[in-house]
Amino acid sequence: MNVLMIGAGRAVQGGVSTVVNQYYAAGLDQQINLKYIGTMEDGSKIKKAFIAAYSYIQFCSDVKSYDIVHVHMSSRASFYRKSLFIKKAYKAGKKIIIHMHGSEFDVFYDKECDDKQKQQVREVFAMSNAVIALSEEWKEYLSKICDESKIIILYNAVKMPNFQRKDYSDKAVLFLGRLGKRKGTYDLIEAIPKVLEIDKEICFYLGGDGDVEEFKRLCTEKGIQDNVTFLGWVTGDTKVDYLKKCSTFILPSYHEGMPMAILEAMSFGDVVISTYVGGIPKVIQNDRNGYLVKAGEVDEIVKAVLTAVNGNRKVEVGRQAYNTILQSFNIDKNVKNLIQLYHSII
Repeated sequence: MNVLMIGAGRAVQGGVSTVVNQYYAAGLDQQINLKYIGTMEDGSKIKKAFIAAYSYIQFCSDVKSYDIVHVHMSSRASFYRKSLFIKKAYKAGKKIIIHMHGSEFDVFYDKECDDKQKQQVREVFAMSNAVIALSEEWKEYLSKICDESKIIILYNAVKMPNFQRKDYSDKAVLFLGRLGKRKGTYDLIEAIPKVLEIDKEICFYLGGDGDVEEFKRLCTEKGIQDNVTFLGWVTGDTKVDYLKKCSTFILPSYHEGMPMAILEAMSFGDVVISTYVGGIPKVIQNDRNGYLVKAGEVDEIVKAVLTAVNGNRKVEVGRQAYNTILQSFNIDKNVKNLIQLYHSII
């Protein structure tokens, strides 16, 4: 089976590249004839434009040799860029899968697209043979745009680490993601002083790019700089080290699909705090295998952090988190389901 997959470059900072790298870690490329073309790389606008043009030329040359084109898509620029590839694949008579990752695709379609652009979105989705949604909620939303019968739910998944947490005594809280409003970082910074009023030993590690200097300024302004460490964007062994070091993880997002960062943290047995958005409630059951708060509710974040770090059920919740990923969000099962989808559309 020959699959040509396109999406953000595998070294790009973000969820799509993490998903794709998990596929490779699980050996998808050993089970099918898989080629991956990165259509975007981090860098200047000139570099991004060059990569986009080069990847399209490469795609046009390669597409005739493949049966299926699997497109990892987000919103805004990602949609318009990928639509060119989809149209080319459609003209070439290829089977097309749109894998929708856009955590703000609803905002993009409902509020930013005019009627003409909405029609363009619907026409692109109509060219697909299958659309992958990350949760039931996203399937329901996407059914407004395309035929519901072609929408398949395929949760994100991760490869289980060779690690099982035994020590939950630390008071370290980890955040991984792009620092900014969408990920709830401003709310977290507002919550930290209130947390420290009750427990001055709790420390926070913020890993990610974005408005780093602005957040450093806010921490100094609030007098919490000694309890907050900015890590920059962490990957590889460094990310693993912090997932092991910190037994509590937080991602108080406003918009998400199904964030890989949460799945990774839970696979390390971390106690995760997040919000009731996107597919997150399909992973986290509040007070059983993690904690959920309403997006934007700072006082709820404070309470959840104190409960997660100091609560007497910390070990139980962390172990339930690990078991959830092992049983339901294991990349090996995910890959089997994906291959079944490939077979079904061929």
